[in-house]
Amino acid sequence: MASGTMFLMLLACLWATAAAESGDGGRTVPTTGGDVRGTVQYIKDLPDKPIYTFLGIPYAAPPVGNLRFRAPQPAVPWEGAIDATKPGPYCPQGPLIFQLFPFKFHHYDFDEDCLTLNIETPTVEKDAELPVMLWIHGGGLSMGFGYVVPFAAMVAQQDVVVVTINYRLGALGFLSTGDENAPGNVGFMDQVQAMAWVQENIRNFGGDPDRVTIFGESAGGLSVGYQVVSPLGKGLFRRAISQSGTSFTMEVEEKPLELAAILADEVGCESKDTAILVHCLRQKTTEEVVQGAERMMKLGSGEWGKYFAPVFNEDFLPEHPKDLYSRGQANDVDYLLGVNNNEFGFVMPSMMSANFGQKGMTEDTFILELEQLIERIYPGTKKDSIIAAARKVYRDHDNPDDPIAVQHQYTLFAGDQLFVAPTVETAGKHAESGSKVYLYEVHYAPSSHAAGRPKWVRCDHGDDLPSMSGWPFLDIHLAAGGVLPFSSEDRQFSRDIMTYWANFARTGDPSDPTGGPAGSPAVPEWPQYTPGNPTYMKLGLTSSSDVGLYPERMALWNDVIPKLVASSDKEEL
Repeated sequence: MASGTMFLMLLACLWATAAAESGDGGRTVPTTGGDVRGTVQYIKDLPDKPIYTFLGIPYAAPPVGNLRFRAPQPAVPWEGAIDATKPGPYCPQGPLIFQLFPFKFHHYDFDEDCLTLNIETPTVEKDAELPVMLWIHGGGLSMGFGYVVPFAAMVAQQDVVVVTINYRLGALGFLSTGDENAPGNVGFMDQVQAMAWVQENIRNFGGDPDRVTIFGESAGGLSVGYQVVSPLGKGLFRRAISQSGTSFTMEVEEKPLELAAILADEVGCESKDTAILVHCLRQKTTEEVVQGAERMMKLGSGEWGKYFAPVFNEDFLPEHPKDLYSRGQANDVDYLLGVNNNEFGFVMPSMMSANFGQKGMTEDTFILELEQLIERIYPGTKKDSIIAAARKVYRDHDNPDDPIAVQHQYTLFAGDQLFVAPTVETAGKHAESGSKVYLYEVHYAPSSHAAGRPKWVRCDHGDDLPSMSGWPFLDIHLAAGGVLPFSSEDRQFSRDIMTYWANFARTGDPSDPTGGPAGSPAVPEWPQYTPGNPTYMKLGLTSSSDVGLYPERMALWNDVIPKLVASSDKEEL
């Protein structure tokens, strides 16, 4: 995947909100590190049901000093009960996160000592054995933090335990020298450490360690996908949900030392010896490392920057995800995954062009965009045959010369390349491995998101987050004052999608309500995806199943273009 496209994944996962909290009725719960004292929150439609909330619990040792760029170590035990009523510091990143969104953040503190998790649960009874859902936030592996999407509504309405985590980002989480000095993927290994902590401790918070579902959106969905294929994830979770991102969404970086050397040059570490280079980077301040990585990303410049990405290493990722699938080595877990029906609709292209959507796109501009995208994805490949094949598929035959129609086809092209095709390919690979798979496409966007956007925008990247996590049942506070408005239809769809997700976490079947709360809504049946019957669910106010998600477009990306690239490579030889 092109390095610059990672920035496009930063947009959908960085919302800060606050549910009503109360300092009364909190509980103190033991963990392997020590006791934690939490607080209580409530949601509007279940005002008498307490949600026991524990924030900022350390799940690993502070990754500072000599532990920078290394795999996480167990948390250092503490004496007494720590105050778990406020989120811990966010993992270091640039300030852009606070500039992009109008929501009220819990705090504005960054610190490398950030490896904490948060728990929301309807009970702290050890024998409750409720399903556990561990949320991995998105942000292009460069931005974001755990406790920003509130799950109090899902917890209260569906009787599940939700865990949210911080993990190291950017250079601090994904820099690699390709050897033992900085093996890379430590952000992913933070996620593994958090899952291991859950296995050891979640019973004390009412959870069942044998029914853990990891789920995430955008780079969080991508993270879930990498955990599904990693040998380190084996036995730590039973089910997985990837929303708008899988392990096929972001390509493995095959030359990580080159990126490490660029960062070293940015901050004044010029040694070509990797041990000396990493030692020098460990002496730099957090701000120096983060700002150096920010300069590499070239955010806001209009240019394609360089980002730190997954790499091959012996422990976490010994082979490419596709090879791990081919060898039958992916983890045998139930997998629910999908996309929105307008992933590259408005938010992402607007970040690239301030005037996007106003006048449409000419045919010449479309062809130029295709050429540039193909060159970034497949550098050095003969582009003409690929562009011709793409233009044949992405054409509005009713309005071929209409600039708005041309622009719409471009958004489909880019959205398919970034999200839809990787998701469909992953569904096929995972189903072929013999595990259960459920595929979806979201068709509903919350009214608060649709306001202020062109009417032709459908469910854009990130539009599923408010519905899935239950925002319509909370007061989402804005930095400028007031709360985010939601409609009765928003609440209806949110109830349905939370039910599907929680059913899946409980039973492995999103439409099986067995063991669910009595008040949970009945939802239409969701058939299982198989290689011979590629069914998927169209999630909306009236959800229904269909067969074959854009088969012609998916065949282009997952069959035709790879063959054209391979043919071009052979010609070069």
